[in-house]
Amino acid sequence: MVKAHCEPDDVLGQLVAKAVAYGAEGLEIEYKDGHEQVCAMKGSFGVGIARFPSLSDEARCLHDHLHAIRRKARRITTDAGEFLLRASTYDSFGETAYRVQIHTLTQQAGCADPRTSGHTPQCRRG
Repeated sequence: MVKAHCEPDDVLGQLVAKAVAYGAEGLEIEYKDGHEQVCAMKGSFGVGIARFPSLSDEARCLHDHLHAIRRKARRITTDAGEFLLRASTYDSFGETAYRVQIHTLTQQAGCADPRTSGHTPQCRRG
């Protein structure tokens, strides 16, 4: 398997930042029709926030990060605060799917809601 060259927070960090901005408690990533589909989840309700071709660098980078946090939880800092990520896998119609739990460690006050402000949250590198 070819590993994509990527920064630690590029793809996963941006997805977490977007999910948190929508009030999500986690992410679910599943393969469907040649794409990796990412949903922000709150309880049993999910909203699609991203879709990557399965063979793209973004999808490979995302899978690398998911495999890593499956073994060891990871802290990530976004504009919205600091979060702890834990991942697990499950079977979805014969394919491996991922569930990422987002645990809030610290939260920034006054984070903008991307649905009303037109602002796309970014992951802080540091």
